[in-house]
Order: sequence, then structure tokens, then C-alpha cells
Amino acid sequence: MTEPGARAGEPEASFGEASRLDDAMADLLARDAVELPTYPVIALRLAELMRGGDFGLDELARLASSDQALATDLLRAANSAYYRRGDLIVSIPQAVARVGAEELARIALASGLGAAANARGPLAALRRRAWHDGLASALLCRELARARGLAHEDAFTCGLLHDFGRIIAISALERIAGGARSGRPMPQRFWDAVVDRYHVGLGATLAARWGLPSAVAEAIALHHAGSIEGAAAPGLLEVVRVVDPIVGLLGERASLGLDEAAAIASLSDPDADALERALQMLAGFVASFEREPAPPDRALLAPPPRPITTLDPPEAGVRLGVGGEAFAVTGFAPQQLVVRGPVPLPEGLLLEIEARHPPGPTFHARVLLCWPEGDRFGAVLAPFALTGPALLHWNALVPAAVRS
Repeated sequence: MTEPGARAGEPEASFGEASRLDDAMADLLARDAVELPTYPVIALRLAELMRGGDFGLDELARLASSDQALATDLLRAANSAYYRRGDLIVSIPQAVARVGAEELARIALASGLGAAANARGPLAALRRRAWHDGLASALLCRELARARGLAHEDAFTCGLLHDFGRIIAISALERIAGGARSGRPMPQRFWDAVVDRYHVGLGATLAARWGLPSAVAEAIALHHAGSIEGAAAPGLLEVVRVVDPIVGLLGERASLGLDEAAAIASLSDPDADALERALQMLAGFVASFEREPAPPDRALLAPPPRPITTLDPPEAGVRLGVGGEAFAVTGFAPQQLVVRGPVPLPEGLLLEIEARHPPGPTFHARVLLCWPEGDRFGAVLAPFALTGPALLHWNALVPAAVRS
């Protein structure tokens, strides 16, 4: 017999575990004991400097250079397709000059929050996934707001932070699990369901603690609300509500067509054009903030099953370059490919992939799973936000039976 309140098809043990987590989360909330990150120091110092109005690019560059993570993220972001104009740049002053002071402040906020998102923990892969979604939302919200004549700089922050409560909730669950005597790995859908129940409230608490602007606080508190009547910034809030499910779809498939996006919300021609342009730059922008994962911790996230693939490896001969190493494609599955190579690939990482044979454009893919195979390693990759030539190359490689 299924326990009362259990969803159809959900094991009793899973429901019981969810109930115990809910009780522990309720206790943390009642004691106001959920740990919230502090506002990133460098982002705060940049904001204060810019409010003063008396600063130069050299001063901004010195401040950016004082934080190694920000310096790295800034250089990569400035050289991404989203910001890049002209030649590759190699110095922080060049990067600051390219992106400008206002954009530097937003990059500093994203970089600083990345430390909390990418910390070590038994649910680190979930936090990393939520962080990827936040970065993707920031870019898409900005470009959609620009097309609608709204404050696109504010839209970036709304998109970045509207779901940051998910990262707080995941960290709280890790803390609860760390105090338990035992805990078995559960699939992602189990943890997502628990996080869904708390992320809005925790995000709203963070907004109050940080004193965030009303538009950002509304994006956090109301992006799932049934009505936005009375909102102080309804235009920005609506942008977040349009982008949120689109980003959800991006996490499930290799590419996203505008017809699929339009099915979610009513998009004008300028909206569609803006999203199409943003999608072309999205993967590189998100990957700009990627970092090597912390050492593996006790796993609470059950690995996904290995996909059933269609490919005869000896006949296929598809080769990829991943981190400078050669990997052979050993199979395709819907929205995924399986590879084998000489080094392990960190699970959850968003990597740039080089199509070596047949030659083609680079693309980005998330590592879903990795395992040893004798003296080599197998891995499942999920291509992320494919567009243009990369999408054409992918469709040419994937067997028709898999695409259908």
C-alpha cells in the first residue's frame, strides 16, 4: 500500500525519505538556520566604486585582478561570442575595456555566486546544473528584455537570481544529509521535487537579506505565481516567466527550436529574433563561468541509467576532441552520445567539444555520466544549446532512427 500523499508510481521508501527531509527542512526554517551565501565581496566593492562615479578603467582592472576566479571568468566571458569584438584578448585591462564598467559588475556578481554554486557536496552536480540554468536565464532574459524595450541590465540580474533559491535549497539538503546516519542515493527527479517546494521561499529570504531591488525580489517570489497583478515591474517579471520554461527545455534536449519556444509563450517577431540570436551565444557564455569540480563527495544523487545506443563503432569512426584528448563516439541516443577516451570526464561539467572526424564546428556538452572501461573511460554527453552549423553537423551524425 502506498503511503498517503505519495505520487502514483513513487516507491513508499522514496515518499518516506521525502517526508523526513521535509520535516528537517521545516525545522531549519523554523529556527532560521538555513545558511545563506553572502553578497559577493568584489561585486559589492565594484558597485560602491561605480556609485561614487569617480573611477577609471585601470582602477576597475586592479579590482577585477584581485580575485583570481573573477579574473578567469572575465577573460573567458570577454572572449566568448556574446562579448567578443575583434581579436582574442589576453589581459584584464583589455577585458574590462571590452565589456565596460556596468557589464563588469554583472560578471562579478555571476562569478562570485559561482563559488557557492560549485562548492563540494554530495549533490554538487545538482547545484552545478541549477547554476548553468541561472546563467542561461540571465542571458536570455537580457536579450528578450532588450527586444521589448525594457531595462535589459536589470533583466540580466532578475534571470540570474530568480531561481538561486534552488542552490540554497540543495545546500540545505546536503547539510541535512550530512547529519544523517545513512542516506541512499536518489534519482534527480526525487531531489528536484523536494527543491521545488522550498526554492521560492528561500530565494525570497535571500532577497530580503541582501536588500535586492524590488524588480529582482519580484522575479524571485512571483515567477511561478498564478497572477502578477500589482507587480511593481510587470514587464521584467513577464520576461522571467517566459524564459524560465525555455531554459527548462534546454536542459532536456540538444537544441531548441523557436517553434518550441513559441509554444510556451506568445512571442512577437522581435522576441523570436532576440531569442534566436541569444541561443547562438548561450553555450559559450555559460561555459565562461565553468570551473573544475571539487573532489568527489559522498554521492546522494543516483546516476542516470546508461542509454541504449544505436551505432556500430568500428564502422562509425566518429572522433571528438575533449580537453585536448581524443574520444571515440561509441553510440547515439536521443539527445545524447556515448564516448570512450583515455581520461575520466568530471560529471556535471559543461565542456567544449571539438568535432575531429568528420571535421566540424565546436560545440558544448554536459557530462551526464562517466565510468571506467579497463584502461579507458566511457561517458555520456548531452549536447547543450546547439545552433547553426553545430546543429547541422549533429543532425548529420545522428542516425535517423535516433532523431525520430
